Amino acid sequence: MAIMSSKYIGVFVLVLILFTNGRAAYATHPSKHEGELVIHVTWGDNDNTPANDVYAEAHGWVWADKDSSFKSFVLKMTHAGEYKTSLPPGVYDVFISEGGSVPTCKRVLVKEGLTTDWTLRLEMDHIYSEK
Repeated sequence: MAIMSSKYIGVFVLVLILFTNGRAAYATHPSKHEGELVIHVTWGDNDNTPANDVYAEAHGWVWADKDSSFKSFVLKMTHAGEYKTSLPPGVYDVFISEGGSVPTCKRVLVKEGLTTDWTLRLEMDHIYSEK
């Protein structure tokens, strides 16, 4: 009897591990009720070199069942010059900042199940570079 129950426990633990791994993989993909924001950032040079170490944040009104409010989402760099995140549908003010460049903002519309793209060339901040 003890051998039988340990088999069931082993199967239960295996199913639990597989379920947990599946949930973690699912969390990296946007849900069907969200959209995706992708920003391509270059240094603004002649070669359009991808920009790293850029701060990108989307700020907007998010409608939720219990808690509708302004929320901010920081975009993650997926590879050189590309920043992305999944967002609930809505209108967002997207802020881009990098130490030696002029901060930039753009209002974007994120639609459910679609990807919103923005390509941006950073502009050198002459005031900052004179300091």
